Amino acid sequence: MNPKDLRLFDLLRIDEAQGTIFLHGQRMIVVNAGDLGLLRKELITTFGTDRARGILVRFGYARGYRDALATKEMFGWKSVDDWLSAGARLYTIEGSGAIEIVDLRVDQERKSYQGSATLQNSFEANQHLDLFGVGAEPVCWILTGYASGYCSAVMGTRVFFTENSCRGKGDRQCHIIGQSMDLMSDQTRRAIEEFQGADFDLEMRTALASLDERTKDLEIERAHTESLQRQVVQLEQLLTLQNDTEAMVGVSDGFRRMMDEVARVAATDATILVLGETGTGKDLVAREIHRRSGRRNRPFVIMNCGALPSGLVESEVFGHEKGAFTGASQRKLGRFELANNGTLFLDEIGELPLDTQVKFLHLLQRGEFERVGGNQTHKVDVRIVAATNRNLEQLVSQGHFRADLFYRLNIFPVYVPPLRERVVDIIPLVNHFVRKFCIQFGRNIKALSRESLRRLQGYAWPGNIRELEHVIERAVLLADDEVLTVDLPGPRAQPVSREAFAGSSKDLVPLEELERTYLQRVLEITGGMIEGTGGAAEILQLKASTLRSRLKKLGVPYGNRRKITNSS
Repeated sequence: MNPKDLRLFDLLRIDEAQGTIFLHGQRMIVVNAGDLGLLRKELITTFGTDRARGILVRFGYARGYRDALATKEMFGWKSVDDWLSAGARLYTIEGSGAIEIVDLRVDQERKSYQGSATLQNSFEANQHLDLFGVGAEPVCWILTGYASGYCSAVMGTRVFFTENSCRGKGDRQCHIIGQSMDLMSDQTRRAIEEFQGADFDLEMRTALASLDERTKDLEIERAHTESLQRQVVQLEQLLTLQNDTEAMVGVSDGFRRMMDEVARVAATDATILVLGETGTGKDLVAREIHRRSGRRNRPFVIMNCGALPSGLVESEVFGHEKGAFTGASQRKLGRFELANNGTLFLDEIGELPLDTQVKFLHLLQRGEFERVGGNQTHKVDVRIVAATNRNLEQLVSQGHFRADLFYRLNIFPVYVPPLRERVVDIIPLVNHFVRKFCIQFGRNIKALSRESLRRLQGYAWPGNIRELEHVIERAVLLADDEVLTVDLPGPRAQPVSREAFAGSSKDLVPLEELERTYLQRVLEITGGMIEGTGGAAEILQLKASTLRSRLKKLGVPYGNRRKITNSS
């Protein structure tokens, strides 16, 4: 039988008189996807994200393992490939989402497995988005568990899947990668922890007992919902904060001047206006300001003023009371209230509607606001960091932006230079993005062609760092060997093959050489100083011991020497 010919109704056996449903020989019940979403919410709320993820991953693992054994007994697949393909088909027709296998490499004799798949319409991603909004990490935990369990049963050895892109964290689609133990990367090895730990049945019994004990009092539930909104926002931002600030790399004069300004103002509560072209990383600068401030352990809330829903701007900003308008079935906290005692990042502030600017100004001046549909005044303590790629003074003269709000925001402007003014920073940025996407896509890039490096440094980069990141992501994704070649907009460059570099190592730049160059430049700036304020470890956001170990491995000498200062 061809796995593609599997049909749901052919596998179902329903006995309404006995109240039983069997699917490929296993007893089933009909469960609403929303019920599973609520179970996920309760698990996260009760046990925390890590334990909830572990429970649901192991739940999926057991389900996948049983499906593999059951279908083998029923259909006796002719090949391992058919058996594995049947798992994707079963997961699809059971309603969890549409799986499409992208890559499958199996060596049955060696029990070696490597594969990847995409998932459309993931019920897990949909439920997580409905309950928590966009998260910072992949959320299709049952899916990765199911794929791991099914493939482990087929291969007769442990196979583990991780999710490297997910709609639940804002990606275009969900994508999973699986490997057997012999091929396992460090990233995949960490996933083993999801299958270990406390007894699964015990955890499930504890979870269900806890759910039975929870109160149904509406007032308590409302208060809990508001608290959870704050916690989710804070958790999302804290989880992304460290990874995002790792992209704050650079040694150019413009970058160093900007970081000096950030260092001077971050510890205060002053309002900051971040200025720069699209794609320069203004959001990363805002996060860096928050990370260096006294509010670092408080919420960092992002509000994109250009993406606020039409007609619901004030609801998103200030929140609303239950019944304030059609569809307002419960009280909702606005972004200002969620950011209380923390930092609110107002991205694309130039797109804020004029009628809302008045209330913004009042809140910034007095720290007071009223929810939509309410008459109670609420006070908040929020540090404001705004950003724009537009000329606000010009908007003021044109009557599109209030002058008083502009003066209130423009207390301390920080200019983020475009990438064309930071050519020297292209090397460390390329090195950062290559390593990032090698981990994400399972590539092993060891060198960059010198011609590609020349093109990268000579290109104007109208899309700035965001464009560079996308270019490197595409190049790593399309790479079929250890040499990275880059294709930039304009006259299409011919791809460079492995054969073109045979015996011509001078035409390649090893990634370690790029890293060595960057570290040498940082040490020149710090005068060889590793630790302390202004030291290389602080600039690179590394532990001093880790940096020394890396310098030793790369053969980079360090020690006190003349420190380079910014040019005026």
